[in-house]
Amino acid sequence: MTNQTYYDLIVVIVNLGKASRVLAEAKKIGITGGTISLAHGTVNSSLLRKLGLSEIRKEVLLMVSQRKHTFLTINHITDTFHLEEPNRGIIFSTPLSTVVGTHNQLSDLHDTDPVSDPTHEMFVTIVPEGDGDTVVEVVRQGGGAGGTIIPAYGAFAETVTRVFGIEINSEKDIVINLVDKQMANQIEEELTRNIHFQDSDSGIMFSVDAQNVRGIYIK
Repeated sequence: MTNQTYYDLIVVIVNLGKASRVLAEAKKIGITGGTISLAHGTVNSSLLRKLGLSEIRKEVLLMVSQRKHTFLTINHITDTFHLEEPNRGIIFSTPLSTVVGTHNQLSDLHDTDPVSDPTHEMFVTIVPEGDGDTVVEVVRQGGGAGGTIIPAYGAFAETVTRVFGIEINSEKDIVINLVDKQMANQIEEELTRNIHFQDSDSGIMFSVDAQNVRGIYIK
């Protein structure tokens, strides 16, 4: 059997202005590039939430990594940016089944991927703008911690409005929540019960396994 190259998606969530530095350090290990998105995180302090200071500006960095680089990269980023300390950031990886583009085309990797059992699960919820905070609160009530919200927009043909020939698309919130694998089913049930995904235009939700998690703290 020929040696198969496996790939992971490394996800890093850090405070504003840090993602480009993280990427520069990752390239020292063998990462070829990444994509940075602006976002905002939430804090757990009820007092800060009451004062309207519950949001922290964040950056989300996505990097495709060969499996042989993943663990080394995560450890290097954790040590360099002190992610073992609270409020420094979060980093984790999830295995990829198909990669097309930068690293040529690889298919059906999940059939033979010797990936270890995941410790966490990443929930990705896409809802109308303004509903992201509700998703975060539902996850918190279900036993999870805060989340990260990325502003985005949808472009569904049947709902796109045109003004003077310009498409005006509905704005969205993309919410990322990282939860312990043992409470994943409970979180999923809470989201399904409270967000009403069965309603038209209410949003979608999916989850993927997360490994090599750093920066998560249980208080």
